[in-house]
Amino acid sequence: MTLRISTVGSTPTIGLKLDGRLTSEEVSELTRVCAEIKGQVSLDLSDLQFADRTGVSVLRELRSQGARFTGASPYIGLLIGDVPLDAAN
Repeated sequence: MTLRISTVGSTPTIGLKLDGRLTSEEVSELTRVCAEIKGQVSLDLSDLQFADRTGVSVLRELRSQGARFTGASPYIGLLIGDVPLDAAN
């Protein structure tokens, strides 16, 4: 399985749910879908199992542009910088 991107909610609070593995092959699709959202991007990462270097980079970029993340596992949180290194132990 690669990545499934599903819409969650309805206008005006539409978000995206990521399910699977975010790799360099899926980054352009995620970027495209996020660009189509009017307003703040909200990503549910509760079912995101893995992100490679490119996937992590795009998540960090989206966050720097104001995207909100929910449900990130400790592993994904550590990769994207939501969990301080000393809290991971």
